[in-house]
Amino acid sequence: MLSDDAVIDLSRVVATRESLKMIPAAQARRLGVLPIAVNDEKLYVVTADDDDYLLLTQIENIVGIPVVILKSKSPDSVAGYIKKYYPEYATDIAGTPLGLLEEIVLRAMLYRSSDIHFDPEHESGIIRFRIDGLMQVDQTITIDGMNELISAVKVSSGLNIAEHRIPQDGQISLWVAGAEVSMRVATIPTIYGEKMTLRILTTDNTLAELAELNMLGMNENHLQTLLETLDNANGVILLSGPTGSGKTTTLYAALRHLKKSGTLHILSIEDPVEIPLNGINQVRIDSDRVDFNRALRSTLRHDPDVIMIGEIRDAETADIAIKSSLTGHLVLSTLHANDSVGVVTRLLNLGVATELVNSALRLVIAQRLVRSPCPHCVTYEPPNDIDREFFGWINDENIKTPKTVGCPLCNYSGYAGRLGLYEMIKIDRKVRELIRNNANEDAISNYVFNECNLQTLKIDGIEKIKKGLTTPAEVRRVTFLGSVR
Repeated sequence: MLSDDAVIDLSRVVATRESLKMIPAAQARRLGVLPIAVNDEKLYVVTADDDDYLLLTQIENIVGIPVVILKSKSPDSVAGYIKKYYPEYATDIAGTPLGLLEEIVLRAMLYRSSDIHFDPEHESGIIRFRIDGLMQVDQTITIDGMNELISAVKVSSGLNIAEHRIPQDGQISLWVAGAEVSMRVATIPTIYGEKMTLRILTTDNTLAELAELNMLGMNENHLQTLLETLDNANGVILLSGPTGSGKTTTLYAALRHLKKSGTLHILSIEDPVEIPLNGINQVRIDSDRVDFNRALRSTLRHDPDVIMIGEIRDAETADIAIKSSLTGHLVLSTLHANDSVGVVTRLLNLGVATELVNSALRLVIAQRLVRSPCPHCVTYEPPNDIDREFFGWINDENIKTPKTVGCPLCNYSGYAGRLGLYEMIKIDRKVRELIRNNANEDAISNYVFNECNLQTLKIDGIEKIKKGLTTPAEVRRVTFLGSVR
């Protein structure tokens, strides 16, 4: 339910198409008004001055229904959001496939989407966005319109427009609403035609939103542990987690922290380079000519202090990365494993010698992303019996946890935005001894999580549930212990 006296956080709101259409762009910009939702036959708008009653009358004369002016959490930011939703730019490609693509990309950005999917079906094409980690349908178009869109993207990204039988990969940059947007392009043939996925890599606000490590959702202990480890002159820091768990974002935030001193030479090796970072030399891998191993060897000849490797994929890359840290480099990378303890096992399974792992490894991190409840409609209720048992709240009668409801401001999903869950193991003398003695994962887990009382992903999730930052359903979902409810 949307309250008439709600205070709106525009960074966690998606203005609805219905509301935006009610006020023409020129008038919205002139009046300094952003319509965000229509509910109960009222139009809800946000302005920098919520006490302007003359403005209220003007808006009601335009739309013909009652208008509610809501307060903004950051009044100074209202003008910027109006420009995003009502961009002041002219294009000569309106009505063309590329013009439609611009509209779709703009809408995806406003919805905080990470990916745009063009999915062909029998007689139509479905355009879907991945928002806060989950898929949502944006619109349905004709199959011919879908094919024209895909062809336009292929031309702009340098792909072979005549080839429909094999997967292709590329990259495209578009100017959308006055900002350059870089996207990774991937196509693959399906039984109904070619499917295309666009991964939005950079936007005008990417760097601003994720500029600091303390903006990722780490608690104080985790943040301090990571910062202390980043102060080391050498060693390896490894992150693990499934695709889409925010590993690259954490790595980039760590690089931004390291470059602040201005005294370090930082090099990254990535496939692809997702976000350009000023002050860091980023090397893009070309699998046809330069692979990770060759690029890493070459990187060492350029005297770096810090090396970021996008992913350790094989034994040779792991071996070079470990040995690089032993010659005075701080190495950051990712490695596929189910949890933090599994990172150690994975390194050993790749053939890295036990003594090298013990000498080089400084910190392992496992992470997941959970959705945050919409601040405009969230309620708090006692947990159900299943959650009480699972999270250990059987005897806690007073506890209340966030409950998602859904409102126009979150597109009735109940969620707005995401934050990380983290599990960190600092490699101390006891862990090294366990590794040296070929201890299994259970023994290492028992030491770090039971004897040292380090937080598991689940415990970090419980803390964030109690603070109202996420919901029990989300923690269960991302730790593979339940489904979305």
